[in-house]
Amino acid sequence: MNKETVPSQAEKSNPEGDESQLSPEVLDKIKHPPKMDDVIREQSPEERKSNPALIDQPSDE
Repeated sequence: MNKETVPSQAEKSNPEGDESQLSPEVLDKIKHPPKMDDVIREQSPEERKSNPALIDQPSDE
């Protein structure tokens, strides 16, 4: 079976032309997500402690 003829899961659940359901703000966040550093800095100390990616990282506090 040709891969080009088989729609992906995303295409099945969200066909072309369905972008009108998303607000411009949501589309902007999708196209320009925040920087990971900014997201981590906005987390509470509890969230940072429970984040396995941040183990042994000094906190800002």
